[in-house]
Amino acid sequence: MSEIRIVAEMEVLPQHREALMPVLQALVDGSRGEAGNISYELTEDLSNVYHFFVIETWASQQAIDEHNVTPHFRAFVDFVEGKLKDMDVTLLKKVF
Repeated sequence: MSEIRIVAEMEVLPQHREALMPVLQALVDGSRGEAGNISYELTEDLSNVYHFFVIETWASQQAIDEHNVTPHFRAFVDFVEGKLKDMDVTLLKKVF
């Protein structure tokens, strides 16, 4: 199976940004250490410090499924409930 890329776009409510940062750091560090992870980057919109993009590459759907039950991912999901203005997740495959 080919690699799967994910772009997760989220906008955190301003009052929760500072509290979110250590949760995001733990998510990035934990995800990068997973066997099926190829790359995992947290980026921030240059014009809006509340707007983040997580750009991920995984070896397979199985790797994503395993990631989705890790403690660091579950902690992120639990933390952001009710703290985001918006979130969108797009799964991508490489064409060329």
